[in-house]
Amino acid sequence: MSDLELAFGLAFEDLYHGDGLARVDAAFADHLLAADGELHDRLLAGRAAPEALDAKDHSRLLIALGPHLEDFVGTLFGIGDEIAALAAAHHALAPLFRCKRLFVQRRAVKKVKAEQAEDIDGPTLEVRLTKMIGPFSEDAFAAAVMGWLGDEDANAEAIALAEQFAAWATLSAMGRKR
Repeated sequence: MSDLELAFGLAFEDLYHGDGLARVDAAFADHLLAADGELHDRLLAGRAAPEALDAKDHSRLLIALGPHLEDFVGTLFGIGDEIAALAAAHHALAPLFRCKRLFVQRRAVKKVKAEQAEDIDGPTLEVRLTKMIGPFSEDAFAAAVMGWLGDEDANAEAIALAEQFAAWATLSAMGRKR
């Protein structure tokens, strides 16, 4: 059927049949047992008596299993390095996403209306910010803003400047284009 070689002594065809899926499940259970015996026991207990898990415990179990399942799938299909690279890229972007969520979405754009954003001189703000943070990039902006938020009183002027720039960049046509 396929040239795909799977780990754990499994075959591609195992992915399409009940008996094969039982072998995949057993391989995952063995993988989990080797990595985290307590979590393995929680999984088996949850399977044996699913009604004993309330919604919160069920969610916690699924969240705890997530990284182990990711590792298992990476090993099963031989894509562990690729998954690790994607995870590293995601973690590298975390400060940027955090800034966008906590600062841009929750603060900056709430202080300025879209029509007001068109009147903001974004390029001048960018020049001023560049003097404060060095060469301008989204990453540099996010790192500076999150640092400033650590001491809002001492950085009130820089934060206000960043709020104006973020509102311009998010809400104005010129800012979105930039």
